[in-house]
Amino acid sequence: MYKNGLNIETFEVKVILGLKVGYTNKMVSLEEIKEAIKTVAPKVKDFTFSGTLTPSEILVSGKSEYNEPAILIESSIYPRFPESKEMFKKKFTEFIGNLAVELKQERVAIMFTDESLMIETKYCKNPDIK
Repeated sequence: MYKNGLNIETFEVKVILGLKVGYTNKMVSLEEIKEAIKTVAPKVKDFTFSGTLTPSEILVSGKSEYNEPAILIESSIYPRFPESKEMFKKKFTEFIGNLAVELKQERVAIMFTDESLMIETKYCKNPDIK
């Protein structure tokens, strides 16, 4: 026997995080990412990371060519800890920004259900964001 829980509106986020440190050949391991998550999640007030990590690859083809091993980080507003979309987005963006800095990434893409954004860190050598 089971019980149904709270039914909330679905709101998801996906993050593509490259495994290269900057654009060097030094790679970040899955274990280093997990440890970094454990380090930075508590830095965001009233935030708990709950999500999945899936090995992936960044592929760029067209005017330029590029590929890089990556990790796809997925999460959502979890029914056990419901909160507003705006608060979830604010906390999750802060979390990913801190994670990118901890892993010495130059930039990272965040794709929420309703919008996408790019974060550039202090390690970004050729910023696109002015």
